[in-house]
Amino acid sequence: MKLLNKPGSISQAAFNLLSHRLKGSAYFDEPLFRHTSYRIGGPADILFVPQDVEDLQEAISWARAENLPYFIMGNGSNLLVSDRGFRGLLIKISGSFNGIRFEQNRAIAGAGSDLGVLINQAARHGLFGLPFAVGIPGTVAGAIVMNAGSATLYMGQQIESIAVLDCRDLRQKTLHRRELGFQYRRSMLDSGDWVVLEATISMQEEQPPIAFERIRELLLRRRTAQPLKYPSAGSVFRNPHNAYAGQLIEETGCKGWCVGDAMISAVHANFIVNVGQATANHVLALMEKVQAAVEKHHGTLLQPEIKLLGDWSQSMSLWRGDAGK
Repeated sequence: MKLLNKPGSISQAAFNLLSHRLKGSAYFDEPLFRHTSYRIGGPADILFVPQDVEDLQEAISWARAENLPYFIMGNGSNLLVSDRGFRGLLIKISGSFNGIRFEQNRAIAGAGSDLGVLINQAARHGLFGLPFAVGIPGTVAGAIVMNAGSATLYMGQQIESIAVLDCRDLRQKTLHRRELGFQYRRSMLDSGDWVVLEATISMQEEQPPIAFERIRELLLRRRTAQPLKYPSAGSVFRNPHNAYAGQLIEETGCKGWCVGDAMISAVHANFIVNVGQATANHVLALMEKVQAAVEKHHGTLLQPEIKLLGDWSQSMSLWRGDAGK
């Protein structure tokens, strides 16, 4: 993830020229609160939804030729976008990248496929998988890149292979699980050198009624354990070694803390929720406040799980996380 501090660098005229070269949908000065689960974020110079792989290649090639930064996003469920927005080209993988099909006990899912849709379609086909993802508003690609999961189950365990676009030479390639470097909430895809296009995911055979009952139980458990009433980006901090971030935050007495309309959830202490008109700076300030309190109380510096995206040039003076990596 790049922390960008260039001023607005794309003119309406340049946007018009680009939009005529591409088949997908392009938006100029697009507010990103419309595209994140936090409902927070300033405008992107250009938001582009490619129609196909060739469209994606063309957009990246253009950004490079213009010496402009670009970033690939899914549905924005793990992002905190700066109030000042994103300077450059933001590419949203959606639309034609949402296809799902099944072959025996495997799901072949497009990068932009919604995890909930995938899980439910699999159940109708007599398959069950990704129990940790039930109720998570993320995409297949997002879950792969960050190796989403629970304490014991994670995305990388069920990935057989992925089709990617190598951003260095703009060629399509296939990578197998052993090549992806899955670690806790990380993979080698974090580098930004690859764009996930499609994934082959192994699942278990299960009778549809049983699969749907398991989904129902997992959804009920999530609704009681996590704050779903307000917009959020899921867990804010990674779990430290042999500890749980939420437990450390709760033991420090941070539940209910607020900065503006950003609040530490009373339901789950590792969630910061937007209870009204929270800004990105509100969320960031609250993250810093919690970091400092937990470090003082427990001697542990929590590291962020959510990604900071955009122009943070006026907001990062106190930030000690690793969001710039």
